[in-house]
Amino acid sequence: MRSEKDFRQYQHDAVAFSLAKPRTYLAAKAGAGKTAIALAVITCLMFDRFEISKVLVIGPKRVVPQWPVEASGWTFGAGLRFSLYVGTSDERKAALRASYDVLGCTFEFFPELLKQFSLANWPFDLVIFDEASRLRKGGRQGSVGWKAMNAISAKTNARIILMSGSPRPGTAHELFAPVFLLDQGRRLGKTLTGFRTDYLEPFKTNRHTGQVYSWKLRDGLERNLYDKIGDLYFAVAPDLGLKSVTIDRRVRLPAKVEEQCQQLVRTQVLEELDLDAPSQGTVAGKLHQMCQGAVFGNDGNVSRLHDEKLEELAEIIDEVDGPLIVAYWYTHDFDRLMAKFPHAVDITTPQGLADAKAGRVDLAMLHPASAGHGIDGLQNHFSTMVWFCLPDSFELYDQCNKRIVRSGQKETVSIYRIIASNGLVDERVVVRLAEKEAEQDLFFKHLEAKS
Repeated sequence: MRSEKDFRQYQHDAVAFSLAKPRTYLAAKAGAGKTAIALAVITCLMFDRFEISKVLVIGPKRVVPQWPVEASGWTFGAGLRFSLYVGTSDERKAALRASYDVLGCTFEFFPELLKQFSLANWPFDLVIFDEASRLRKGGRQGSVGWKAMNAISAKTNARIILMSGSPRPGTAHELFAPVFLLDQGRRLGKTLTGFRTDYLEPFKTNRHTGQVYSWKLRDGLERNLYDKIGDLYFAVAPDLGLKSVTIDRRVRLPAKVEEQCQQLVRTQVLEELDLDAPSQGTVAGKLHQMCQGAVFGNDGNVSRLHDEKLEELAEIIDEVDGPLIVAYWYTHDFDRLMAKFPHAVDITTPQGLADAKAGRVDLAMLHPASAGHGIDGLQNHFSTMVWFCLPDSFELYDQCNKRIVRSGQKETVSIYRIIASNGLVDERVVVRLAEKEAEQDLFFKHLEAKS
């Protein structure tokens, strides 16, 4: 069993930082030991300082059950009593009746859980939000969780720790929500509109209506913004001695498919595929699908266009000496992959994941949105990741890669990316992922200097 003597120095520093401040953001890349840090903080506050009596942990459904497992492996966490607010209605009610020090709750049940307690008599002295990159203010996924967390932040005196390996997953636009939860507007203002005015400018707009689809940080304001919020963050991107190499494998779409892509850009219609794309965003989405080899039509039917990526994947499988993971995005990707490679195993299912962790899978199919967070153990058997379809989300891309580029990996990890060089969209996704990675690296660099 491990103890704090096994901590790296940055973990000791992170514990001290979190103990010294009532509300903080623990930003550490995947594999850095964030959960162990949080458990050490809980134990110190509960059993050494007697400042807290109950803790609430909110996280993804795959992550929350791992907290008691992780705690059992540390001398300071083994004595913590856990109860998990998951499962059926009866199971969730039983979880509240149980005796516990730490209550774990998944994102989906968090708003429901909040209704079980009065904020005036809030029982949790410490609230930890694991994978806080999900907290976004506005109409995107995560806004419900943001509203629930904001109610706790505004109406209780609970300590708050936000945790994430991707603290800047998209754009600076998404920094406003977590910072507001920690300080209720003291650093970046009370409104998102005001924050946009002070720091942002439109990035993507509708050229006809002027509607803003996305925002970007104005040139030259990075240091100003990061300095203003830096005292809230403990940021670390430790060198864990892990190595990875990215190998891009480019294919060319058949001439007919390339022409169809160009026609869709010009007319937003492909009659032979029964496909209409009324907006530029829809056009981009359809082009992305076409790069992979198939596309959904207006009625939901799938038109199969080419097998270029499937054939390239088959070559990679033949070349690789060992098991590998294939990351896909669309359901028609999965269907075609399983038809081409019927021995492959879907590791987004509990049984498939268990088999993969046990080393019983040679070819694994993985959707990054289903397994981006909270999966540990794959690095013991896999050292190759193949991206059949690259997502536009750097957070999902990075977190998925970190399932095998993490502590315990003994090999140099190979990350293959199959790219349609003439498909208009794939190459743009590659560029955007590189830009987002550079932005996040800059974010860590600024805040590590202040931690």
